[in-house]
Amino acid sequence: MVYFLYDLFFKIPVTYIFNRSEKCIYRKLFFSKKIMNFDEMEYFIMNESGSCYYVIGKKRNQFVKNYKISNYFSGSKASQRREDEYIEKILHPVLKAVGIPVDQPEQ
Repeated sequence: MVYFLYDLFFKIPVTYIFNRSEKCIYRKLFFSKKIMNFDEMEYFIMNESGSCYYVIGKKRNQFVKNYKISNYFSGSKASQRREDEYIEKILHPVLKAVGIPVDQPEQ
């Protein structure tokens, strides 16, 4: 029962909605809440104890309040493949939709 309550209150999946028509980013937990506009968004990589993950935040206070948008990635080969797939399939389309230029290597 304790594990169930822990999962219910602390490991609830969060969904981020990038609304093109309103140019806003919403965070949906139990209800939707506007967290920022597209022009306020900044993304960066956080490193913690040998692993990294991608976060977004407002430009002026991204280190005070930020939102994790990816799983943790370590230095292993499998994790590197998952990170490359995440960047290609999720991060680059989101950045294009928001209007942030993406430098992609030529293939």
